[in-house]
Amino acid sequence: MKKLHQYMMILVAGVLSACGSMAVNDPYVEALPEGFNAQEYMSLHPELRARQLKDYVADYNSQFKDSLGKDYDAVKKADDAAFLQDAERLGAIYTHPQIGAHSYEQWADLIAQMSSADSTANEIFNSLAEYNFINVADDAALLLTVPVDYVAISQQFNVFGREHGWAYRACRADEAANPARSSFDIEKKQASRATSAAGFTPDTGLYCRDAAGVDRLIQ
Repeated sequence: MKKLHQYMMILVAGVLSACGSMAVNDPYVEALPEGFNAQEYMSLHPELRARQLKDYVADYNSQFKDSLGKDYDAVKKADDAAFLQDAERLGAIYTHPQIGAHSYEQWADLIAQMSSADSTANEIFNSLAEYNFINVADDAALLLTVPVDYVAISQQFNVFGREHGWAYRACRADEAANPARSSFDIEKKQASRATSAAGFTPDTGLYCRDAAGVDRLIQ
């Protein structure tokens, strides 16, 4: 599971970076499925917004490299350490619907897992430093001012989400009994190759997500 998490985060980061450099009139936009809405797609996959925010923070912090020179690494390390000590601030960022988009229960579970020395939980917790602006007192407030790049979100679906079987919209009432993606071999095939691009099998279906969080085939 840890390898799958790392693999997915690397791919999401790479794909969003590539999408951000595409032109608005890129042909990928014209290939979006009927009814596609970038805001709805992002709400189903909040990690896409989180990645945009983390990239913005990284760009913001990079401006200090020239002014701080050789002291940059030490300053950033100290600033990140202080940031990670503020549990209240971290919890607010992790659970904010427009930033981390996790539930309070997930935050509580993360803290509990850390106390049991869970390496994945500690990795996730430490990664919250990617939301830390150097020399900014209210990181959450600044994060909320970052505009959403909906073009990149849309293009991510076509260059990654589609062939990985990511649901792009909520299911309608008449789709509640459609076959779940988990019932198809494609999910198992892709999961078994999560750490390698070799032998990857693209998903040719389109999926919606029901109220219970189950991704279902759109027929």
